[in-house]
Amino acid sequence: MTSVLHRRSEIAQMSDRGHSRHTRTATAPASASSFRRCPECAEPFKAAHPRQLFCSNEHKTAFHNRATVRGRALTPIVMAARITRDGSRGDVETGKEARREGQQMMDRWAREDREAGRLSMVDYMRERRRIGY
Repeated sequence: MTSVLHRRSEIAQMSDRGHSRHTRTATAPASASSFRRCPECAEPFKAAHPRQLFCSNEHKTAFHNRATVRGRALTPIVMAARITRDGSRGDVETGKEARREGQQMMDRWAREDREAGRLSMVDYMRERRRIGY
């Protein structure tokens, strides 16, 4: 475990080098192609930089706005399911209902994405991992 003092000195050293602690140091693998499929429209495009995921800022914004709305709806449901171990501990009925509701929401969103021609979340996460996110 890193002590607070060690972490502070590490941050100070990074700032001396001109880096913030939020600077990403990972780079895309050499095998990562510069041609990608946009997660929002699934159309191929040539990436302008190695970690570009979306074909345009509008598609990036639309994707992340939808993810934010979905996350806000799903978070309390998934937490209730997790805390009750999907209804096997504590408030059994609430846990079971939370699990069912969360699964139904995720299934509905996967269907909506498929019908809209967007990449699946599995494909999106695979692409993120491939380019070094």
